[in-house]
Amino acid sequence: MKLTKEEIQFIDNYLIKNEVKYWDVRLELLDHIVSAVEDKMSNIGISFNEALLQVHKGFGNQFIEFGVPNSKIFESGLFQSNIGFKKFTRNKQKELGRKYRKMTWNHLKAKFSTFKFWLEYFAVILSFISIYQFKPKACFLIGLLVLILPTIYSAYYSIKDKSTRKSLNFAMATSSAMAVWSLYNLSFYILKDSYGNVANMPHGFFVIVTCLFYPVIRVNIDVYQNVYKESKETFNLKFL
Repeated sequence: MKLTKEEIQFIDNYLIKNEVKYWDVRLELLDHIVSAVEDKMSNIGISFNEALLQVHKGFGNQFIEFGVPNSKIFESGLFQSNIGFKKFTRNKQKELGRKYRKMTWNHLKAKFSTFKFWLEYFAVILSFISIYQFKPKACFLIGLLVLILPTIYSAYYSIKDKSTRKSLNFAMATSSAMAVWSLYNLSFYILKDSYGNVANMPHGFFVIVTCLFYPVIRVNIDVYQNVYKESKETFNLKFL
């Protein structure tokens, strides 16, 4: 038995009220719930309300019926607890984290297997060495700019397109890219403790760190672009 547009819209609103804030997670849950409700209505012969309440409980959302009037069981049951949806979102975060780490590694291997990227990489290294020879103090700012390129891309896409906002896929791609920034900060503060302040730190450090991290940064940008295209296609298909 197929659900009506009104019933599907009701389920979508119910997910929003249960604080499923990421639209891509909500779409996945919506597909699961609609299919499960349709199956229960067809196979068991129960009503839409009964089927939805059973599916809601099946996700691990708690419901205490004691003291709830029969006329309020459906409404109270749907919005009393969203613990199952929170668990689903956390599991999805872990799944996407693994996915993007694997994607980054695969892209990195693919980059290093092409002659074109090696030329690009050597050009970047030579450029930084030249900057270091003529304007060593500029290495810090230029290196910092290169290291935050994934963050700039993330901000750009967030401003450019609403499909990236409240998207768990894009949020996790950003989180994965921030691992490079964390490694840089760790090495930066270790060295800073040794030299007292940034001004006393050797400028060559920024050249080395930027050149070492450049391939990963370059790959993170590629991953961003892929995630953006996938999210955009899904968003347009479902909402436009």
